[in-house]
Amino acid sequence: MSVKKGLLIVLVAGALLLGMGSSSANTRFFKDSAASVNTNLYLGEEIVISTLDNIQYLPSVAYNWKHDEYLVVWQNTWGGSSDIYAQRISGQGELKSWFSVDPTAPMNPYPNDRALPSVAYDPVNDRYLVVWLYDTSGNYTNYDVHGIFVNWNGPIQGLHQFVICDWLTQQDMPKVAYSRTEQEFMIVWLTEHPSVPAYISGRRMKASDGTFISTGSDFTISNPTEVRARPEIAYNLTRNEYLVVYDNMQDVFGTRFTGKGLPLAGGEFGIAGWPGAEIRPSVAACRETDQYLVAWQNPQPDIYARFINGDGSLNGGPLLLDSTSIGEVRPKVTCNSAGNQFFVVWQQQFSNITGPYGIWGQFVNSDKTLGSGFGIMTPTAGITAEFTTPAVAGGSVNYLAVWEHDRPGTAFQDIHGRLITPYEIFLPLVLRNHQ
Repeated sequence: MSVKKGLLIVLVAGALLLGMGSSSANTRFFKDSAASVNTNLYLGEEIVISTLDNIQYLPSVAYNWKHDEYLVVWQNTWGGSSDIYAQRISGQGELKSWFSVDPTAPMNPYPNDRALPSVAYDPVNDRYLVVWLYDTSGNYTNYDVHGIFVNWNGPIQGLHQFVICDWLTQQDMPKVAYSRTEQEFMIVWLTEHPSVPAYISGRRMKASDGTFISTGSDFTISNPTEVRARPEIAYNLTRNEYLVVYDNMQDVFGTRFTGKGLPLAGGEFGIAGWPGAEIRPSVAACRETDQYLVAWQNPQPDIYARFINGDGSLNGGPLLLDSTSIGEVRPKVTCNSAGNQFFVVWQQQFSNITGPYGIWGQFVNSDKTLGSGFGIMTPTAGITAEFTTPAVAGGSVNYLAVWEHDRPGTAFQDIHGRLITPYEIFLPLVLRNHQ
């Protein structure tokens, strides 16, 4: 953006503020926005999501377009135990209610650890599904997949946890997506079996009551000689289809499913299979452009991404995102609520190959043009604290990135976040929120 354009936005914003009066909400909004023109127009204020004196891990985030807010969930570890917490955040970055995702009240004791949460939003019933791993045995030898519905503004009394998978095999890495057409959730996870390579399992769930579809509810993605691991899932409203992506510890693959959970013609297809290990894929769908974007890390490690058309055909070769000579790992991809722009975040070493990690991001447009990579949360000189394991969701006019945040001088780890707004829609954001 040119200096003249930035100054013009500030002047127009100031004129609008005078015309509307100077309520505290308006003053705060324009103060933060005007400041961003002078620093980094993409970034809102840093949001301190949770500072419990515990170690907090693995955030996941979903956007609620009916109320223009986000729900962040994470794993909270304290005194040798783990449970799940949640925080509501408005589309303007204001903290709403926070709560424990606690299935113990008023009945059904839940004594063992819960971990690795994932969340998706259902606009029809105006609530979320949160899924997680449950340590069924209490000694870390048998993990199952459980879940619970959470009302848009907090827990629902009377609706308790339910079991999604309780096989004798070991389950791991659950992820969830919502199908608006089918009004169902699709949950996928890794299954480890002692006699065959690890594989991906999936199950459809009715969003209305949490029951499973009687026919065709379950599916499996497997290979007789190779593992299938680290599943991620995205739903494409344009086609009423899902894309599940995963790796075999070496390459990245995908399988498309109908909204009814049936594998589409062609079955599994390769997405990244070059020399060296391409791992940790992430996927999102943009409905307006009928595209998927899959991102992963390579051995360098750098972050690559590849477009996949809605019909499953590969759309060109891989794109190298903002690259440095130091490590970029753990990408996460989202699309905005309008369904026309992707945003990728990742964890990046800040100064050298032994330096601390920060959080970076980059916009990826539907025509494959790339924005410049930028720091979302970068370490301060002299501070060894790290910012790791990002997650991201796309809203109506911005994106929310969240991450694990070391608390300097302590053994605690918090959850922080930040709103990121593309400057191309900055002025409409002002007008829209204050009409």
